[in-house]
Amino acid sequence: MVDESQSSTIAFMREIFAYLGSSKSTFNLLNSIHQSLQTVLYAENFYVVLMTGAQRFVTFPYYRDVMDNISIDELNLVSIDQLVKTLTSYAIQKKKVVCLTRPEIEALALAGEVDVLGTMPEQWLCFPLHHQGAFLGDFVVQSYRSQNEYSQHDIDILILISHVIAAALFLFKRNSQISDTLNEIQLHKDRLEEKIHERTYKLEQALNDLQKEMAKGKKLEQKLKFIAFHDNLTNLYNRQYFLDQMKLLTSKSHREETHVIIAFLDLDGFKKINDENGHACGDHVLQITAQRLKKCFRQHDIIARYGGDEFVVLLNNQILLEDLKGLLHRVITVISSDISYQEQEVSVGLSIGLSQSKQATIDTQKLLEQADQALYQAKANGKGCFVFN
Repeated sequence: MVDESQSSTIAFMREIFAYLGSSKSTFNLLNSIHQSLQTVLYAENFYVVLMTGAQRFVTFPYYRDVMDNISIDELNLVSIDQLVKTLTSYAIQKKKVVCLTRPEIEALALAGEVDVLGTMPEQWLCFPLHHQGAFLGDFVVQSYRSQNEYSQHDIDILILISHVIAAALFLFKRNSQISDTLNEIQLHKDRLEEKIHERTYKLEQALNDLQKEMAKGKKLEQKLKFIAFHDNLTNLYNRQYFLDQMKLLTSKSHREETHVIIAFLDLDGFKKINDENGHACGDHVLQITAQRLKKCFRQHDIIARYGGDEFVVLLNNQILLEDLKGLLHRVITVISSDISYQEQEVSVGLSIGLSQSKQATIDTQKLLEQADQALYQAKANGKGCFVFN
């Protein structure tokens, strides 16, 4: 199930790559990223530190803080001696995610491991920027108002975002290098022919590198599209994709006759498995269930994880009632068969509620409500069955 925060995260990741073509500088790129990041979670205090010169020096290309209003120029003039024991330097040495609350920071300071410059934060999070095996630096978000500002869910989102930011910074730097090379060729086009040939060769090499990076960027874009429309646990379509398809069919129904059947599927006894065997077992059951659903339904049927242990199937091609009943009986039987997990057998049942569009124009909300009511009735009828509404 894609909730509001996940939808915001997906939109944020798309925006980052859109900024690559419009940003004129690293600061401009990071400023745009910062503005978008604040739509995902609380991030008023945000800065980026990058490694330079074979990772012997650091620079701060972007810095925003509500308590310590220091300019980037002033920050980059701070002596290396003052930075050695800062939280930033501490995190850079770790080269991994560092999440600290105020008591933990105070303990590090008491142990002589860090010296806090500026205002002491209540919660401080640092995420490494890695791309293609290279460590680029870190980005930091911090809160002065609560030690519980960021949940584990927020941290997981920021870890995913750190990969996207690192890729964006890497591609932006490479694109800037290519652009600089092109400008240099234009400025010195009147040089000796030998020099022109030399620069042309370098340009060709740079363009080849750019094409390779663009190919990698295309793969990353495809991965992001997959993330946007698929459930990350089961690899089924997600709720948002299902609703998008319903919108398309609703629009189609205004122009021509459109047949739609919605089936809500809910696992019986799933909570017991989670409680008795743990969430890892529950996740395994959901993954096996997803695989079985793909094998049961037709290739053109849209199967999505709607949320938790609930799935939804969209059938938009006509099917005879008897064929549909036979299909549903088979689905219930297949899903209810035993599942192996760590040398033990577990099983769940399945209840199904169905609704069918009977009007010329599809009413998505009404169909969903009818399918949900039918699912409730299937549960009331003793579970392990299907009900049409």
